[in-house]
Amino acid sequence: MSLFKNKLIAHRGLHKNRVVPENSLLAFKKAIEKNYAIEFDINITKDNQIVVFHDDDLKRLCGKKEKIEELEFSFLNELKLYETEEKIPLFDDLLNLIKGEIPLIIEIKKHQNIGLLENILMKKLEKYEGNYFLCSFEKDILVWLKKNSSNKNRGLIFESVPKRVKKYETILFLYRYFKTKPSFVSLEDKLIDSSIFNFCKKRNLEVVVWTIKNEKSFKKIENRVSAVIFENFII
Repeated sequence: MSLFKNKLIAHRGLHKNRVVPENSLLAFKKAIEKNYAIEFDINITKDNQIVVFHDDDLKRLCGKKEKIEELEFSFLNELKLYETEEKIPLFDDLLNLIKGEIPLIIEIKKHQNIGLLENILMKKLEKYEGNYFLCSFEKDILVWLKKNSSNKNRGLIFESVPKRVKKYETILFLYRYFKTKPSFVSLEDKLIDSSIFNFCKKRNLEVVVWTIKNEKSFKKIENRVSAVIFENFII
């Protein structure tokens, strides 16, 4: 039986251009309406608040140059996402919205002081009754979770590497895999026909693929993977 009861995962919520911002409560509400699982990103503020936000700085979504980890949440709470009325959510806000209705795929972004965010996160999730998965690109974060978290749904996210180091791609993946021993792997769609994908299938690993952006691409892979992270079209 697959870990993923919801095969369809809305990337940063069911967002749409600048009208429904990514990683906003509005985008998550729309995902609930369609019964999609959601993938989203978390980081930590200067005053140790976990926020739902992808980038390490505010430039793209809020037009500010400051970095998330350098700011207190009171500053972030005054900002709007793009030109909407949506704000940067606290992780608590998201949990209160979802209430276990759909699965959560929680990507922990690169940050300083590994263990601080993770400890706070695990304490919050102890009381949460819904289905959730933890994942990251960062080896050290996943190693911390392996040692300190009872949750077994840990995922290694891996993307295709630049051409100049392509010959080391599989070696890099295997190094991270054996260091972290994840229960599932989240692969960029460019790797669907790679030796990495074949390795995962031979070991009966659950494979999630990201980010699928049209129905044609979805149809090609839907029967080959455990779940699909998608955006910008409705399946």
